[in-house]
Formats: sequence, structure tokens, C-alpha cells
Amino acid sequence: MPLFNKKFESKPIPPRTSRCNNGCPIVNEDLDDYKQISLNLGNKELRFADGIWIHSSRKGDVDEVIRLNRRLKSLEEESNMSDVKIEVLLDLLAEHATMINVLKSNKEK
Repeated sequence: MPLFNKKFESKPIPPRTSRCNNGCPIVNEDLDDYKQISLNLGNKELRFADGIWIHSSRKGDVDEVIRLNRRLKSLEEESNMSDVKIEVLLDLLAEHATMINVLKSNKEK
């Protein structure tokens, strides 16, 4: 008698039968209809864009906010890249300055 034996075996899964939707039309939903979600609360209108609710009175306001958010993100990335480049240049400058000081001290000896 083996120590580890199979007590349970899975049954084979029968293949699915195809559904008969011959009489039903195929649903073609346009996802663009669901991208612009708006909520009217009295005289205020809120639109959902990029994961936040934005108070706006026109559809163009939401598009402008989305465009400005994307521009802000790209400018932040550009700023971060500039900071990294400046740090690298300062490191190179410091290394070069130390090398010059070492050469000057070697000449004096």
C-alpha cells in the first residue's frame, strides 16, 4: 500500500454545448458612450474623467482638464529628467575638479 495514493480523482469535464442565439441580435455596444459619465445634481453637473469627478458645465471643460492633466504629467517627467541630467553633470564636474587638483598637487612636488 503506497503512502501517498489518490483518494479523489476529478471527473472529466463535458464540453460545452453552443448556445442558440439565432433569434437574438448581436449586441454591439460602443464604449465611447460610457466614457463620458455625467451626474446632474440640481443646477450642478459633474463629469467623471480620469478617475475623478469634475464640476463642469460644458463637455469641453472635461476634455480640457484631461488634456491639461496629461500635459502636467509630461512636464513633470521632463522636469525629473532635467534634474537627473543636472545631477550627472555636477558629478562629472566635481570629478574633473578633483582630478585637476590632484594634477596641480603632483606638479608642485
